[in-house]
Amino acid sequence: MIKRTNHKPITTARDGGRCPPYDYDSRTETPTYSTAHKVGKEYKHTGGVSTNANKRSDRPDDGTVSSKHYAEASRRHRAAAGNGESSRAGKHIHLDYSHPLETYLAKWWMQRLLGYISKPQPGGKTMIEEVIQSYANPAAPRWQRIKYWLLHLFIKRVKGSVTDETFRRRIAQHRSTLRGFVATARSVAEFGLMLPQRFSVPLIVIWNFTNQCNLRCRHCYQDSEHKKSPNELTLDEKLSLIDQIGEAYVPMMSFAGGEPTISKDLLPVLKRCQYHGIHTSLATNGTTITPQYAAELAEAGVRYVEVSLDSVDPQRHDTFRGQPGMWERTVRGMKNVVAQDGLRLGVAMCVHQGNFAEVEEMLQFAVGLGASCFAHFNFIPVGRGLNMTDLDLSPEQRERILHIFNDWMQSGRISILSTAPQLGRVSLAYAPIDGLQSCSHVGGGGGEKARVVAKYLGGCGAGRTYVCIEPDGTITPCVYMPQRVLGNIRNRSFEDIFRNNEFVELLCDREDRTHHCEVCEFKYYCGGCRARADAYYGRINAGDPGCILNNKHWSQLVNPSATEVGRVPPAADK
Repeated sequence: MIKRTNHKPITTARDGGRCPPYDYDSRTETPTYSTAHKVGKEYKHTGGVSTNANKRSDRPDDGTVSSKHYAEASRRHRAAAGNGESSRAGKHIHLDYSHPLETYLAKWWMQRLLGYISKPQPGGKTMIEEVIQSYANPAAPRWQRIKYWLLHLFIKRVKGSVTDETFRRRIAQHRSTLRGFVATARSVAEFGLMLPQRFSVPLIVIWNFTNQCNLRCRHCYQDSEHKKSPNELTLDEKLSLIDQIGEAYVPMMSFAGGEPTISKDLLPVLKRCQYHGIHTSLATNGTTITPQYAAELAEAGVRYVEVSLDSVDPQRHDTFRGQPGMWERTVRGMKNVVAQDGLRLGVAMCVHQGNFAEVEEMLQFAVGLGASCFAHFNFIPVGRGLNMTDLDLSPEQRERILHIFNDWMQSGRISILSTAPQLGRVSLAYAPIDGLQSCSHVGGGGGEKARVVAKYLGGCGAGRTYVCIEPDGTITPCVYMPQRVLGNIRNRSFEDIFRNNEFVELLCDREDRTHHCEVCEFKYYCGGCRARADAYYGRINAGDPGCILNNKHWSQLVNPSATEVGRVPPAADK
């Protein structure tokens, strides 16, 4: 049986079995240096309650199109596309479609088995790592091949048409991927199979490594400055935190800022991640990436460098970045990444009214540079972005670019990432039958298995599949939600903060929503952006006003007579 709710506080051995009221240090509080604090932006600490008695997915109250009608339209689209495969199309948009692997994972004995084989053994490795690394591996010790032959048969069955060689290259030989398997196995063992899946540790951690930056971007979510925060973690504290994260089997970390490459602590911390087998990536403005520094990043284990570019027009980019000449320096840094063996380049673009018309041109520019990935950042009015809410996209504009991203993703010309969880809905509904599916903001995959994975990863992962670390050790659910403090690693362990905080129920429960997000047929593939909901309504569980299925609520926001709580922007495209 697949569970849909399980939101009670979790205790660990480290917390001494605390009893209510829990001694959380989580709270709602805008950082004193932030734009939100200066303008008096208000956020409600608790969620709102839906007052709409109609709980049907075809209700007309929220958008000009309901999720039920959207799903029906996508089915008609698939049938019209035809190509002799229309008979297969229905099951891919059938939102209760399941894979045989789900049946196995929902069984109690399988969950017990997952718990057993994901425990650390003498020497540190888990049995999962040994099983996967010894599968179809003639170099593996003979005793492992004999001991795990039954589990090897299970792998052979569930991997389907994937060849043994591909399986070993993409999974068995990647320590971070193995860590992800361990983390997922422990989560299913502890919580059962859930929609969306709840995790015992995050799958990815974003670390705003320093608040110091060499630029002054108009839309900076971090409110970064030209000097670092006085209470930034020391190098010893940073290394200790990595050790905690490594021991917890978190598979991925991304370093952002501010500008992380300015910090002299970055390379030592990256090397500690490398020691633990954590996959590391870097988000940077690119202006400091010299050939030598690119080589040092590769040596420290970084595999993906994401560089932000606001426009293909140098002057427009420099205007947003606050300094002349930055476009040339940024593009030079991108070329240095591409030239470095072992590094992949991602081009990141925060899309708003100022560059909306350039999306296709930017995609072409990224391909021309040799980038392997294009990362779309959903504009969210947070940080200095609070001062430019008039540049936010309308739901119709956002829907248009998501379809553009889906088309490019399916073309195979470049990988597409998006912090807009609605890309999961668009790719589910409009990707080719055997096409690519956006599983979350950190990636996707192809075929039926990817669509099942997308259902459990569930779009927005704020506080559930990922968290953010601020420069002073504060943990928040998302880089765009600095006002929601889960805890601080100077007070509690990383794992304890993730598992026990006052926001975990609101962030994990897709039933406890307002607007169309509460009844959406795609809620397990998307869930709406929690940061956008929080930014506009001051409530974590509000509907995402950037979604086409909530465009009536967006119209209320941009109308001077709107009664909703939140910062009200004018709209350029109603």
